[in-house]
Amino acid sequence: MNEQNNTNQRLNQTVEIAGEIAVEVVRLYQPYISMPMHYQPGTSNNQIGKDRRVLTMKIVTRFGLTSPTIISLLYGIPHRLALEHLNKLVSDKLLSLVITHRSIDGRVYVLDYAGAKYAEELLSVAVYFRTGEPSLRVNQNTIMHDLMMQYVLLKGVHNQTKDNIAKPYWYSFVTEPEFKRLFKSNDVRNVDGIALEPDGTIAAVEIEHSFKTKAARQTILLKWLYGLKHGYYSKVMLFSQSLQIFSDIKRLHNQLYEEMPTRFDKKTRQVLLSQEDAELLKGNIVHRTVLCEELATIFY
Repeated sequence: MNEQNNTNQRLNQTVEIAGEIAVEVVRLYQPYISMPMHYQPGTSNNQIGKDRRVLTMKIVTRFGLTSPTIISLLYGIPHRLALEHLNKLVSDKLLSLVITHRSIDGRVYVLDYAGAKYAEELLSVAVYFRTGEPSLRVNQNTIMHDLMMQYVLLKGVHNQTKDNIAKPYWYSFVTEPEFKRLFKSNDVRNVDGIALEPDGTIAAVEIEHSFKTKAARQTILLKWLYGLKHGYYSKVMLFSQSLQIFSDIKRLHNQLYEEMPTRFDKKTRQVLLSQEDAELLKGNIVHRTVLCEELATIFY
């Protein structure tokens, strides 16, 4: 309940200080940002079981999948018990198992039809369900990326100091599938997540787990610029498993900040990036190296 009050309080603060466009965007985020995703172990085995069942169903519904490693780390249980937990939900017809070499566990779990119906009652939002083969309910090409992002967003909610004192990076979040459903425009780049930080800031969260070309980085920068200028988020936080990838991103971004203000868009005949916009991007793209080692250990 305290977590819910904190989230709603920060959300209200954000609405109060946001511009006109941003207010509408924040209100669209509200149904998702208001969903409690913090795991607090119960006092009895019965309560623990119920709480885990509810949170796991929320996770699979909101992200589209999960894996035993994520569940094991989130609940602080052995991998074997995480498997038992997920397989019980398969037995109850709430989840389906998909075998895939793209997952660190060789498998992922997705919603089954009864699970989608259960989740609709649980979350009070429409849940989109694709009938047919369970393997068609997950994008095989993005499984590693999607699981890393799931870990980062959940880690952000549950982060603690070395003395086990709660120190979350953010209180709540919007997942990539939810963001895609909210905004279908080609102008705004799909982000891996949106997070509500403790000070009320709305931030985009991105996983950078592979090297990209300069052309790709230019396209991404312009999409982030659109998102920043139109109030979809106030900053962009990048996470990765690799310091080398971060170094490459910084190198290409610095080159683009120099080059783009001197080049012109053929259609609009305007510079690709004004100096003012370059400064906006420089000041609001944050490279978070704090989870590099953790992500590399878990996923690589």
